[in-house]
Amino acid sequence: MLFALAGLPSLPRVLAEAKSYAERFNYEKIEALSGTIAADALTKPAAGEGVAWQESAVALLVEESGGYPYFLQQFGQDTWNASTGPAITYTDARVGAAKGKASLDSGFFRARWDRATRGEQNYMRAMADDGDTGSSSGEIAARMRRSPASLGPSRANLISKGLIYAPEHGVVAFTVPGMAAFILRQP
Repeated sequence: MLFALAGLPSLPRVLAEAKSYAERFNYEKIEALSGTIAADALTKPAAGEGVAWQESAVALLVEESGGYPYFLQQFGQDTWNASTGPAITYTDARVGAAKGKASLDSGFFRARWDRATRGEQNYMRAMADDGDTGSSSGEIAARMRRSPASLGPSRANLISKGLIYAPEHGVVAFTVPGMAAFILRQP
């Protein structure tokens, strides 16, 4: 019997807490798609519809999305909708990327941000200074001028909500790429 599950980076921990035998599962981490695979995700479905992409348009969306599958899908859809000709141009891709970012900001990222309490948002703001790569719990506490122990409940709540995860001891990271940049844009 084979089961396939997809989820945030915290999925193995959640499954292990739910059932003791879950540690026996094989977990494959899929993150950003490589340039060629990301480009194919945009161009191959369009080719099936008789639509071609300019190489510069593909390159722009692959770069803007960071290869993250959901962002590729969002930017590709918005670019497709912006296109008026038989080929998708660099100009179409610029419009699509801008619309895609606005859509992600108002939906994808906003929904995550709004699930956090004010204190949890402050914790994530302190994390955002490090980008999406991860933050030391001690450094977050220092930025907030608090003791690490006093921030334990906020950290635990953010992990429980699926907004951050602990990739290693003493380090936390956002579960989705681009969250740090979104937070830094917030007033």
